Amino acid sequence: MTQPIIKVLGAYKIEIKDEEIKRFLQESFNDALDSKELEELFLAKQEEISSVVAFDISITNSDITFDIGDFKQPDSDQAVYDEVYLSPDGHSIESKTKPSDISNFRVYFFLHFYDENKPLISTYGQVEIPKIQPLPEYLKFLHQYKLVD
Repeated sequence: MTQPIIKVLGAYKIEIKDEEIKRFLQESFNDALDSKELEELFLAKQEEISSVVAFDISITNSDITFDIGDFKQPDSDQAVYDEVYLSPDGHSIESKTKPSDISNFRVYFFLHFYDENKPLISTYGQVEIPKIQPLPEYLKFLHQYKLVD
């Protein structure tokens, strides 16, 4: 059997405008927090978002041992967030639950608190990560990062 191949096609920095973060926090917490608590939460959310990286990954010759949940970094409890399976060209979403071809597919996901000094690990071992780039426009609109509390 041919060895599984995981290739990171892109690692992208997520950017969310401060106004969007503030609106999200106000909608999420309404009047439950005073202005000082809201400001502290805003700063924490800013820090969290600044650490998010989106990954566009191609997987070839996958087998039944592959698990999307295996993508992680050493000494981190962060897991893949909001994954979608893309078309081969990456310009449309094929599925939000599973790839149409389980042996060859493309997946796009977010990872919080990404540390570029640590490797990314997968079911098949360590994955080489290219330099982090700005998120391409088509991915911004194809599958947007959703703020969570």
